[in-house]
Amino acid sequence: MRKINFVAALLFCGLTVSAQAVKDRNVIPVAVNLNQVLRMSISNGGNIEFVFNTIEDYKNGLSAVTAATGSMYETNFSVSSSTRWKLTYGAETGTFQGTDNPANTLALDNVGYLLTETGAHKFEAGVKGATTAELYSAPTNGGAEVAALEVYPQVLIEDNDQAGATAASNAGDASDNVFQLSWRVGTKESQALTTAMNPVALIDQSPSPAADRYVANVLFELSID
Repeated sequence: MRKINFVAALLFCGLTVSAQAVKDRNVIPVAVNLNQVLRMSISNGGNIEFVFNTIEDYKNGLSAVTAATGSMYETNFSVSSSTRWKLTYGAETGTFQGTDNPANTLALDNVGYLLTETGAHKFEAGVKGATTAELYSAPTNGGAEVAALEVYPQVLIEDNDQAGATAASNAGDASDNVFQLSWRVGTKESQALTTAMNPVALIDQSPSPAADRYVANVLFELSID
């Protein structure tokens, strides 16, 4: 009888062991590869040249505001970026320099520009980060003012740095970040602005600018903000 009970107990133990669940495990790696997209494209106005031919030009300056010459003095560009970005700009030299005579110079602040956004992303109109606008431009007071050309580097456009659940990034494609620079020279737009142009007309400056072709390369550098 004891032998039978012992055998039965062994059989029960064996059944218990064999009834345990069999497991198999596999691993599927999942990777997310974020490649940086950062591109600035100039579609128009990659070369701007002002030509003064009349006394009126010297008195009043030349500007993209004039209907007859508007497109001649406009630069259109777009930015595509997968992350928040900033655009740094400025002249690579401290003054315009004459090409006929390199000793001739012309102050940078004789040239100015108006920056406007024409895409889905908009400029902050007040203090940085105050609203959910995507863009901020310190030199132009959010695109509201004509600004004088400055020496490199100056941050022209950047993310608005709005925080919180409703914050919007300036990252986006070429339909989100579309801009126009409307250039001018000698227009004396010097009201109490953030970065004022020279308040004196070219014809009234002392010493008078020498006749020459004055050139300055304006650099634009797009980077992560």
